[in-house]
Amino acid sequence: MNTPDTTLDVRTLGQFSITADGTSVLTDWPDETVKVFFCSLLSPLDLYFTWDRICRSMWGVPATQATMRRLEENAIRPLNSFLIKELNFTPLIVGNEGIRIDHERIHVDALEFYSTVLEGIRLLPSADNAASLEKFSRADSLYAGSYLPGMPGKITINTRNELDSLYRTVVMDGVRQNFTYNTRTTLHFPAHQLRVA
Repeated sequence: MNTPDTTLDVRTLGQFSITADGTSVLTDWPDETVKVFFCSLLSPLDLYFTWDRICRSMWGVPATQATMRRLEENAIRPLNSFLIKELNFTPLIVGNEGIRIDHERIHVDALEFYSTVLEGIRLLPSADNAASLEKFSRADSLYAGSYLPGMPGKITINTRNELDSLYRTVVMDGVRQNFTYNTRTTLHFPAHQLRVA
């Protein structure tokens, strides 16, 4: 089905959908555990997950030989098999310390949103209001709703709360403040009055 250059487009803000070349994919998940595990790995706040973090978030227990074996049997192996069967590739990168998703072939809207907000924040100290406003406006357009609405899982719920808070306190305030600043500048200091002799 997929060629080596196929990119997955994962929508997580306000909905959950995965498309490849415009076609909906990964619609028939093997079970809820596999789906929750995959969604946990999509979090833009943590691009790498230690085994301990995954075991604690999935089952509330630390990583041990037994819980890691359980994770391998109940989540990693079934998810890998499912992704290879459906996509002809797997974006999972598994290492000794943990696991992550290879974002080279996956575009996740929440990651773009998060990166855009951070870039807008980075631009604030430079007093480049136009550039920060552009970033916050872009983030505002990306934020189509809460992250993976209704999806269970500790990592997903924490990510949802963090992104909702980031949207309310940074993006909305940044857009409002920049709009107010630009409106005041336009109203009280017209361009011809700002010229310096």
